[in-house]
Amino acid sequence: MRKTAAAVLVSVLFAVLTACGSADRVATPAAPAFTATTVKLEGPWYSFDLPQVEGGPDDARTDFNEGLRAELDPFLRDAAETRKVSGFHSEVAHIGRHVLSGVLGIEVADGYLHPITFKRTHVTDIDTGKALTLPDLFTDLPKALARLSAQAEVQIPKTRVGPNPYDKQRIAPAVENFKDWLAMPDGLRVYLGEIASHALGYIDITIPWSELDGVLKPGLRAVVSS
Repeated sequence: MRKTAAAVLVSVLFAVLTACGSADRVATPAAPAFTATTVKLEGPWYSFDLPQVEGGPDDARTDFNEGLRAELDPFLRDAAETRKVSGFHSEVAHIGRHVLSGVLGIEVADGYLHPITFKRTHVTDIDTGKALTLPDLFTDLPKALARLSAQAEVQIPKTRVGPNPYDKQRIAPAVENFKDWLAMPDGLRVYLGEIASHALGYIDITIPWSELDGVLKPGLRAVVSS
């Protein structure tokens, strides 16, 4: 007995949808809504508006909020030694279907004319309720780091660094150079630091996800780009 055209079409669509669902998480329901907020932290030598989220699954919310606080805590401990710590441009940078990304901008006044600046990040996989670190993203970490390093060399001249010289050791293929990153819809945003000069400030780049195809773990592009 021959199948009708409609029956064949239904079968094909079912097979395609089943395959997509097994390969990534695009077809999964959206997580309960999160909202961004801040918590004011103040002490004798620090003042900081710590980004946090409310709502959503308990495990993901807890991992994200505690993860950002853990990034800040070493600086607050240093504040006990009369180093003044304050925040700038700290935010819940992105709330996606599958991922939360947050960044801390930290200034430490240590008796110099200008404060020393730092950026620290935390990324949470909403579906697992656990942190996503750089090694979690890739099937072959050395190959991925080489790709990140090459892309950084392409992207940096497009920033305010422009044609100015910069410290190329800061983009060598090492985890330490790319550890402060965010999962954003358009790509992997990496905070590289003051790689050129203090006057040019903290430099960040965004590496499109398409440039990381082939080194991302199967299914993760749907997570990190959500």
